[in-house]
Amino acid sequence: MNKNLKTTGERIIPHDLKTVEEYIQLLRHIFVYQEVKAQLETSDRILEVGFGEGYGAKILSESCREIIAIDVEKDAVSYAQNKYGGDKCRFLWYDGSIIPFDNAGFDAVVSFQVIEHIQDDKLFVAEICRVLKNGGRFYITTPNRETRLKPGQKPWNRFHVREYANSQLAETLRESFEQVDVFGVKAIEDIMKREAKRISRGFIIGLALKLGMRKWLPASLDPYVARFIGKLKGQKKIADKKQDFRNLYSLDDFWLEKDDVPSSLDLFAQCVKDTIKR
Repeated sequence: MNKNLKTTGERIIPHDLKTVEEYIQLLRHIFVYQEVKAQLETSDRILEVGFGEGYGAKILSESCREIIAIDVEKDAVSYAQNKYGGDKCRFLWYDGSIIPFDNAGFDAVVSFQVIEHIQDDKLFVAEICRVLKNGGRFYITTPNRETRLKPGQKPWNRFHVREYANSQLAETLRESFEQVDVFGVKAIEDIMKREAKRISRGFIIGLALKLGMRKWLPASLDPYVARFIGKLKGQKKIADKKQDFRNLYSLDDFWLEKDDVPSSLDLFAQCVKDTIKR
């Protein structure tokens, strides 16, 4: 197993959490996996596009016939296959362009915190629609730009091509799917305040990017820079004992919001492939 896979700004490693904010990121990710897991059938064949560390695919594998998770990071594929792989859960590499499976082969596809990285987002969504069976479901999350960026502001995250408001995400998804419902991932007030503080540090990172300073820093240093800025702004490092921070919050502190999506942390969309036209 590759033991060097570490938490980054784009990947959360459950055993490598250093701050309360990173723990919150883990919880908000697991929350949406659990939401999808509750909707799966034991006969379902699932595809995950962009699996991060792999823990989410393992969660979903408990409620379906089979899940195949694909990613562009070869090290992550090797790591996840060794840690979570089995008869019902496989991890494969793909080139990030054409999904390497035949048409209509999956009952559901999940892709969490990925579309914001994709240059051609419409092709990305069309490919996912292609590999779904008629009536198949697509579940997707992405950061909510309305709580992260000012109007017209470019993403301060160096890996994000774009970030979406709920109407923008819905419009992109409706290029391929007839039925699209967008929800917001919300949390209790204390978590929302912590997230607002974390996001405010993006202004500093964005300023460094605008001044051209960030190009001199490798991406591997991003989590350390974020932690350093957090210390300057009063963020405290988590104590070494897991119980010290895993008791602070739970999955029960998150929910899906339909009425006030613009104030949410993330956007969560459920799509259904049209059973008649496709």
